[in-house]
This record gives sequence, C-alpha cells and structure tokens, in this order.
Amino acid sequence: MEKPCPSNHHEKNLISIMKLLDKYIFKKFFGTFLVMLGVIIILIMLIHVTENVSNFKKYKVPFKEIFHYYCVLLPYMVNLLAPIIVFATTIWVTTRLAQRSEIIALLSGGVRFNRVAKPYLMIAWMLTGANFYLTGWLLAGASKERIKFETKYLNMGFTNNTPPPYLHLKTGPDQYLHIHTYYAHINTGYDISLDSYKNTELLERLHAAVITWNATDQVWILQSWKKRTFFPKHEEITEGHSLTLPLEIHPEDFEINPNLKEGLTLPELDIHIQKLMAKGNDNVRFFKAEKYIRYMTPFAIIILIALGFLVAVHKPRSGVGGQITLGFILACFYISLFLSSKIVVEAQSAHPLLNIWMPNIIFSILCIIFYRLVPK
Repeated sequence: MEKPCPSNHHEKNLISIMKLLDKYIFKKFFGTFLVMLGVIIILIMLIHVTENVSNFKKYKVPFKEIFHYYCVLLPYMVNLLAPIIVFATTIWVTTRLAQRSEIIALLSGGVRFNRVAKPYLMIAWMLTGANFYLTGWLLAGASKERIKFETKYLNMGFTNNTPPPYLHLKTGPDQYLHIHTYYAHINTGYDISLDSYKNTELLERLHAAVITWNATDQVWILQSWKKRTFFPKHEEITEGHSLTLPLEIHPEDFEINPNLKEGLTLPELDIHIQKLMAKGNDNVRFFKAEKYIRYMTPFAIIILIALGFLVAVHKPRSGVGGQITLGFILACFYISLFLSSKIVVEAQSAHPLLNIWMPNIIFSILCIIFYRLVPK
C-alpha cells in the first residue's frame, strides 16, 4: 500500500488554507468597508442637514421632499467616497493580517506572493464593475432629482438669473455668433455679433445691441443692428432698428449649467458632447471632463486597492501607526491630484484626457515601486 506523498499533502493543505483566507479577506474587507462607509456618510448627512435646516424652514420644504432628497443624495455620496474608503479598508485589513504574521507564515509555507494578493484583485474587479455601472447609468436619474432640489431650495445649482461669461456658438458651417451677456430666464442677449466667413476670409459682420427670442414665430429678433459687408476693395454698411433673424439655434443651446452633466448616462453624455462640439460651445469641456472621470474612477479603485495592499502587506516593526499614517498621506495626495486635474481640465486644458488620468498614472508608478520594495 502506497503512502500519501508528503508534498501532495502539504499542497492540499495550502490550497485549503488559501480558500479559507480568501473567504476571511472577503468577509473582513466588505464588513469593514460597509462600516467605514456607513459611519462617514451618516456624519456627512448630519452635517449637511445642520447646515441647510435654515433653508428648509425658509422655503417650508415638506418632510417628504427632504427625505426623498437624502435618498437620492445617498448614491452620490457612496460614489464620491468609495475610492478613498476602499483604500483605507485595504490598508486596515491587510495591516491586521500582517501584524498577526499570517501573511509571513503563508509566504514561508510556500504560497506565492501573487496568490496572497489574489482575493484583493478579485475584490478590486468586483468594485470596479459596480462603480462603472453606477456612474455610467444608475446615478444619472438620482443626480437629476438631487440637482433639481439643490437648485430650488439650497441655492447650490446654476441660476438662470446669473449672466454667464462671453458665449461663442457655431450657428452654421461658416457662421459664428458671439454674445457678451445672455440671460436665460428672459431669452435675451446683449452686445452680440454674427460673423460669416468663406474659408478663413470674413465676408460679413452683423452687430446688434440686443437679441431676443420670439417664441411664437421661433425666430430671433435683433435691435439696434449694424451690418458690415466686406468686398475686395470696399465695404458696405447698413443699419436699422429691428431685424428678424432665423438662426439655426434655440434658447436651450445657451444652457451652460455644468451640473447637467451629472444627470446624463454615458451614452447621453456622448450625444450631448457631439451636440455642443457641432455648435462650437465652449462649455463642452465640462462634459468631456465628466466623461473622462467616469472612465477613470473605476480604474482608480483597482490602483488604490493594489497600492493599499502593497503599503500594508509587510509586518510593521513599531506598530501599525506608521502604515496608517502613510496611507492617510497617500490618500490626501490622491485627492489633491484629482481635484487639481479636474480644475485644470474645466479651465480649458490642451490635454484633458492626460490631465484627468494623471492621478492614476502617478499612483500606478507608486504601485510598481512598492511592489519592487516589498519582500516576497
């Protein structure tokens, strides 16, 4: 009768231990993640209610509307906090394992380092998929309700009474409209000019003091207008008090509410970007930034989990304080990078895609550095 091979028996034990470890990491990770996320969201909600209770009283907002608002605010907060909470959770769970020498014991017993990291990568891909679906589709409907409430009661959204900066719109293949000040609530603009080109040569410039939308006839009316027509050797000037102008634009084309982007699904965002680009609207940068962020954020979860694991995987010599402090510093650094990138892109960046992905690129490099430094 053959005796069982010791190496096979040892290998089976390792496989069994790793399966138990996978279940343990999954349980600990999601348990810690939900607790951290829940505590932080409750604190933020309480602060939010305290800061806005005066507005609720001022506008006499019904409790039902307030409750509904915080229900639609919840997924927004989850999406906003998830990457950093995931990073903190990874460091906490891994540090606890390393402190009890469990990871060292596995590596000493013949388990490969990449196998120890496997449950973390599985969690990362699960959360990445969930985050992509949440930001790409599910969050859009809730964001519309949230923005509507904030604009109406909390004065947090865009108000149509506030004139935007100088507007530029493409109204035809070779025609561009420039408006110095436009008030959306009365569909009226001031100090406008309409330029018509042939190739790069300016053929005609129409200037007017006021432009107003006539909803009945669906046309624009210019007041106090002057038109200059350019010829090779001279120019002609005509002027008048009122002029009807059938431009291929609608008052909704002047909508520049940056928050509108949050209420669009990814397919709707693509359509809206194409529409704004076709009309030469400068505010397309806000919507492009939103699109890039929605693709960047899910991958940020993978990078942050990998970095958190690599930071905390080795056993600390002087307690866990140093690793937690390092994790906190890295988290603050990531948030600063992300906010800076977003501001740069929305301020008209020459390379918006690169700017938005810069935090992920930098932290991917940090992952490679920590991976080489970690003893395996």
